[in-house]
Amino acid sequence: MLSRQKVSAWKTATIPITGADKKNSTEVDLGQPYEEVLVLCPAITDATLGVSVSNEASGTFYPVQAFDADATGSFLHATTTGTTAKAVIFHIGGARFLKIVSSNDQATEARVFKVRGLKAFEWQK
Repeated sequence: MLSRQKVSAWKTATIPITGADKKNSTEVDLGQPYEEVLVLCPAITDATLGVSVSNEASGTFYPVQAFDADATGSFLHATTTGTTAKAVIFHIGGARFLKIVSSNDQATEARVFKVRGLKAFEWQK
């Protein structure tokens, strides 16, 4: 029996400005699988934002894509290009581990995102 909907605690994901990778955030462990994630995005260097997910900690991360019944093929699940702060809900399909991905380097300062898993369910016998 489905008992109730849950949300995760707020987590932090940071896109660093040091090192070779200035597009992918640090890994976030939501603690359990979630269908969606709410991301509070700071102002950024002009870019689209998306998510990549993994089925294990420190695993291989895959970009989340959406299929559109009205079009041919799949499309990267991402925001439109912009620089302003925003709150975005991404569908992550039951993933637990994720990274925020920017289409452009965030070179001027580290970008800190707040992330919260949505729509996890507890099952009771």
